[in-house]
Amino acid sequence: MYGLLGGTANAGKIDNASDVVADKGNNDGETHSEHRMETRHANYHRLRREQIQQLEAVFRESPYPDEKLRKTLSKRLGMSAQQVKFWFQNHRSSIKGKTRRQEASNLQLEKQMLKSERQAIISAMQNSTCLKCRGTIVQTQDTSERQRLFMENLKLKEELLLATKHLKEGLQQNGMWPVLTRK
Repeated sequence: MYGLLGGTANAGKIDNASDVVADKGNNDGETHSEHRMETRHANYHRLRREQIQQLEAVFRESPYPDEKLRKTLSKRLGMSAQQVKFWFQNHRSSIKGKTRRQEASNLQLEKQMLKSERQAIISAMQNSTCLKCRGTIVQTQDTSERQRLFMENLKLKEELLLATKHLKEGLQQNGMWPVLTRK
C-alpha cells in the first residue's frame, strides 16, 4: 500500500519523478518513509553511564558551555557536538523543572502550615483561650479593663475639648484667632 494518494500526489502537489521513485520503496517493499523511520530508530541510542557522569561533572562547573568546550567534550565522549549541545539544553530544562516542582511543593507545605496556624488562632479566639498557656481567659478581667480604658479615653477627649475651647477663647481675646461672624 502506498497511502491514499499513491506515489504521484502529495497534499495536492504532483511529485517530481525522483520523489515518486523514492516513495515507491526499495526492493524490500518498504516505502521511503518506513525506511527513514527505521534508520532514525536504529541511530537512536542511550548515552553510557560514563558519558553521563562526565557531562554532569562539566555541567556542575559550567551549565552553559561555549562552542570550544562542547567540541572537546564531543570528541572525548565520542558524541556529536549537537548531541552535547542538546544534552546541556535538556539537562538545564530538567533541572529547572525539578526546581520549580520542589518550590511548589515547599510553598504548598508552607500554605498548609499557615492554614492550620490560622485555624488554631481562630479556634482560640472563639474558645477564649490564651495562645501561650492554652488556659481559658476570664471574661470579667477583660471587660473590666476594657471598660476602664474606654472611660479613661472619654475623660481625655473631654479634657482635650475643654482645653481647645479655652485656648480658642484666649486667642480670640488677644486678637490672634479670627472671629467668624455668621449672617
